[in-house]
Amino acid sequence: MISGGALAFAAEHVPHAEHGTKAAHGGGELHLVNLIGLISRWLPKPAAEFLTAYENMIFGILVIVVLSSIFYFASKNAKLIPGRLQAACEGVVEWLDGFVCGILGPEGRHYTPFLGTLFLYIWTMNLIGLVPLMKSNTANSMVLKGPVALPVPTTTVALAIIVFVVVQTIGIQKQGIKGYLDHMAGSPRDVFGFVMSPLMFAIHVIGEFAKPFSLTFRLFCNIMGGHILVAVFVGMGVASMLIPFQAPFLIFEIATSTIQAFVFTLLSTVYIAMMLPHGDHEEKHSHEHAAEPAHAKAH
Repeated sequence: MISGGALAFAAEHVPHAEHGTKAAHGGGELHLVNLIGLISRWLPKPAAEFLTAYENMIFGILVIVVLSSIFYFASKNAKLIPGRLQAACEGVVEWLDGFVCGILGPEGRHYTPFLGTLFLYIWTMNLIGLVPLMKSNTANSMVLKGPVALPVPTTTVALAIIVFVVVQTIGIQKQGIKGYLDHMAGSPRDVFGFVMSPLMFAIHVIGEFAKPFSLTFRLFCNIMGGHILVAVFVGMGVASMLIPFQAPFLIFEIATSTIQAFVFTLLSTVYIAMMLPHGDHEEKHSHEHAAEPAHAKAH
C-alpha cells in the first residue's frame, strides 16, 4: 500500500476541482506533481485558478520554445562541416524527410515540414513529462460534468483535429471537389459501383471521422497509462526510503513515448497518402522507372 504522504507526492494537486475541468467528484489525477501545481499550492485561490487554467498552454509553449531554440541555434551559424548540434538536427530532418518521402514519394517533401513538426512536438511533449516537475500535455484530460464522468483528452484531440482538417484539405486541393466526392463514393465506374456509391460514401465518411478518434485515444491512453505507472512507483519509492522503483519503467516510457509519436506521424502520413490522386502518383513512378534504363545507358 502507498502511504498518504507518498500518494500526495505522486498525485497531481488539483485546486478548486469543483469546476469539473480537472477532476471528477473532487478527485485528483494520479500524475507526478508538476511545477505549476506545486506553485499553485502556495498561491491565493484566484491566482491558483488562473495559473492552473493555463497550465497546459504553459507547458505547450515551453516545448515549442525548446524545439525552436534548438533548431535556431543549430541553423544560426550553419557550416559546411557541421558541428554536433547542426549535424544532429540535420540528421533528424533528413530522417524525417526520407521517412515521409518513402511513403508519399517525391511529392512528400511538401508535407515533411508539417509531419516532421508533428512528430517532434509529440515526441518532446511525451518525454518532457518524465522530467521532474514537468508535465506531458499528451497525457492530459478534463472530465466534463454529466451522468457519466468520462475523461476527454485535450491536447491529443486538438492534434487529431488538425490532422483531420489537413488531410481533408489536401484531398480537396489535389483531387478537386468532384474528385474528392468521387473518392468518398468509392470511385464508381460501373452500374454496380453507382448503386453501391451511397453506401460507400457513408462508410467513407464514418471512416474519416473515426480516424481522429483513433489518433486521439491511442496516443492519450498510452502516454497517460505510462505516466500513471511511473507516478505509482515513485510514490512507492518515497514510501520505501527513496528506493527508485520507477527507474526501469522510465526506460520503458522513453521507448513508448518514441513509438507513439512515430505511430501518430506514420498514420497521419498514410492518411495523406490515401487522399492523394493515386493515378498521378503511379504515373510519376512509372515515368521515373522507365527513365532509369535510358539514364543508365547514357552513363
